[in-house]
Amino acid sequence: MLSEEALILLAAFAALGFLILGVLNLIWPARARHPVRRRTPAAPRAARPHRQGALARHAKDRGRPYVRPQPLAPSSVPLAPLAPALVTPLATADIVEATAPAQPIAAEPSETELAPSTLETVPASLEAALPSPAESVPLEVPELPSEDESVVEDCFALYQEQRYADVIDRAADALTAGPDGRPLTDPQAKAALWSVVALARQALGEDTGARAALENAIAAAPDDDRPTYQRQLASLAESVAQGLLAEAKRHASPDSEDCLGMIRSAVAWLDRGAAAVSTDTKLAELAAGAQALLWPAWQRTVMALAQRQEFRAARRLLREALSDPRFPASRAEAFNELFSGTFSGEIGQLTAQAIRSMQEARESDALASLQRAETLLDTLNAEALPPSRRQEVDRRLWWGYNKLGTRRVEAGEHEAALEPLFHALGYDVGPARRQETVALLVRALDGVADARALAVRELADSGDREAALVQCDKLWAQLRSANDMGLAQTELAATFAKVQRLFESLGRRQP
Repeated sequence: MLSEEALILLAAFAALGFLILGVLNLIWPARARHPVRRRTPAAPRAARPHRQGALARHAKDRGRPYVRPQPLAPSSVPLAPLAPALVTPLATADIVEATAPAQPIAAEPSETELAPSTLETVPASLEAALPSPAESVPLEVPELPSEDESVVEDCFALYQEQRYADVIDRAADALTAGPDGRPLTDPQAKAALWSVVALARQALGEDTGARAALENAIAAAPDDDRPTYQRQLASLAESVAQGLLAEAKRHASPDSEDCLGMIRSAVAWLDRGAAAVSTDTKLAELAAGAQALLWPAWQRTVMALAQRQEFRAARRLLREALSDPRFPASRAEAFNELFSGTFSGEIGQLTAQAIRSMQEARESDALASLQRAETLLDTLNAEALPPSRRQEVDRRLWWGYNKLGTRRVEAGEHEAALEPLFHALGYDVGPARRQETVALLVRALDGVADARALAVRELADSGDREAALVQCDKLWAQLRSANDMGLAQTELAATFAKVQRLFESLGRRQP
């Protein structure tokens, strides 16, 4: 066991050894095993190129919005004069070695105020290398796009991404409210935006909407920019018209209204394009070719409608063609013939319906069909139907009314037969047909007289002489009306004699 004095002696020797090592380290300091690497200065960023025009930048991806860099303010701490011992110039390598930090640079160094002693140790060569505020070159700041220009850029970028619905929505917001709550006011930006909307509409197949957008662009554009959008409208019209004409040529039914509608739409598009750019010779030639296709297609369609007995639709198309100021005079005769043919055809259709109704014992339907045909004929003026067509229509109507009257006379319905027979008597169908109707009327009136005579005798036998006389007066007036409508007195002589005998039986002279 060591004594207490021995332990104290050992501790004193150890402390003395540590003291000697510390003094030696101060006199001859040892090198660090891992020397600190100096931070390589970052390479300066390349200057951002100047922004181009709005439409030229639509194809590029847009980065983050540009922030204008603020110029560096000069230091508020004045530099102290250098000490005489430090005026000796130093090489550039020595300056870098002297100014290199001895410790690693922190990620975010804090701002510290330099001490005066530190400022006094700055070499003179470093002070000469620092640019003075008067000699510093200002930074070149790229031109920032305006709000209107950025809206056009956004919409065109959406268009290139094929987000056509987003283009329309974004443009609608800009044109009505704008980014700052106000609509666009710059005419050039508005016209460009409408042009992009037209492209989106065309990509969606909305050709009419694209045309309306381009017309808005033309209306909003300045005078110098207006020809650009007019050419765009002419190009759109040419493209759409060529597509319509090609589709009409491939149509399965060239005599249909759909095919005619395609050609008419193509002509309308070409008219719009020619109005926008009147000097476009290619567009004018295409319009002339479409006009040459239009009128033959129109005539084919009307003839097909007439064959399908769609007479009202055929007359509608004929009226539209004849009222067109560009309707060729060489086709006027053919179209007028078709127009009159639709009337005679419809009247023939109605008379055929009347015949079928009579065969099916639906005489009321037959009479209604004949009356509609007669009303249709009354709406025509003398020039609408040529004489040959008029005679044909009259014969059809006469035949229908005469046939209905014949059926009723043969069925013993003499009173009901009078109305259709009197209608038949009003048509100029020649002496032979007229005499046929007259004979039927005489039979019908004679049958009416026989029926009324029986009623008159019954009233007289019952003692109601006044009522019997009233019936005789009605029968006499009916005969006189037939006489006025064309029946001769000699043709009704037998019937008049029957009525006279009725008056004599009642003790009254004939009227």
